[in-house]
Amino acid sequence: MRRFLGLALKIAGLYLLLLIAYFVFVLASMKNEKLALYERKINPSTFVFWQGGELYSTPPLFSNVMTDAKGQLTSRELDGLRDVDIWVLLLDGFKDIKSVEFASQLGIDVEKVANSKSGHSSRLEGVSLGLRFHPIPVFVNRKSVLIFDAKYLFENYKNECLDEMVYGSMIGQRDQELWDRCKKT
Repeated sequence: MRRFLGLALKIAGLYLLLLIAYFVFVLASMKNEKLALYERKINPSTFVFWQGGELYSTPPLFSNVMTDAKGQLTSRELDGLRDVDIWVLLLDGFKDIKSVEFASQLGIDVEKVANSKSGHSSRLEGVSLGLRFHPIPVFVNRKSVLIFDAKYLFENYKNECLDEMVYGSMIGQRDQELWDRCKKT
């Protein structure tokens, strides 16, 4: 019996050490972008697109189904809108932000976005530490809201590039060379 108690204490100690190491990793990933890439592979983000008053996993703007080439997103079913980590709003001109009922709940200044110049995009980000009832109780809660003028994108960029361009922005790795190459002449 003593031997099992000793073994149980060793396992509990190892588990505690692993939790402490993971906690340090999570804290460091909140400050360091390189570590954040690895953290997002461990804990992929959920996402949803809003376009024309509807929510999509792949919006009508894209010519193909969006692929997650870098493995930082998850396609799991959402339990609710609070479960969304990345919101991508594809507007028909920035004045269309007024038709997004939940815009203010996402922390968007509706008037500021409505008065934005065509061709710009906006990104709102927040990072916090979360706790849950789980074997790994600590996690990073990353929330992002990306706002694009879909009409401008469709008119000024090649349709076959739009999904890759938006995907790069979603994971925080906007490829300016891709944007320049895909611009219609």
